[in-house]
Amino acid sequence: MLQSDDFSLLPCTKEDVLAIASRGHFCFPPFDPTKDDDPVSLDTFFCNVVPNEGEDHFSKTYKLVKNIKPNDILALASIANSGFSFGLYENKPVNLRNTGYNEAFPSVLLLAFGVRLDWQNRGIGSLAFKKLIQMIRESSIAGVRLLIIHPLETAVSFYKSLGCVEVFNEEFQDEVESMFIDIWHKELVL
Repeated sequence: MLQSDDFSLLPCTKEDVLAIASRGHFCFPPFDPTKDDDPVSLDTFFCNVVPNEGEDHFSKTYKLVKNIKPNDILALASIANSGFSFGLYENKPVNLRNTGYNEAFPSVLLLAFGVRLDWQNRGIGSLAFKKLIQMIRESSIAGVRLLIIHPLETAVSFYKSLGCVEVFNEEFQDEVESMFIDIWHKELVL
């Protein structure tokens, strides 16, 4: 069983990005990172997109490491600031309806989230996600209420298991357009 205290969520450095480059550790399922035609490798995203945006302060990437091996990256999460609108008042969850916001909520966007392939299905993803929520809470960023996710179809059930709520596409009601979690909801247990 994983013990949360055995792991830390730390800011990524340029050296970390270089360490994961071209190793095929992170990949959106069900694609195989060892194949040349992998269309959506997370390694490519973390190594090319994230550092450029991070330098311009558009995003920040964090790594989950085991405390006894701090150079061994098990999971990565990139976040950015965002604004999220529910549109109609009726679409807002009850606990968010009378919080003083109009339509748009200042929020944090989960740009990318990945667990190293050889650590998947061991609870590392859940642990990393909970540590990310805890970090956002502890930062107490003024006004930020939600963590927003634009998930792959294959990841919807994972995020639902963590308490995220689906927001459906207005045209295609069975298509999950995005998801959110209220990081200050009293019932959210970390």
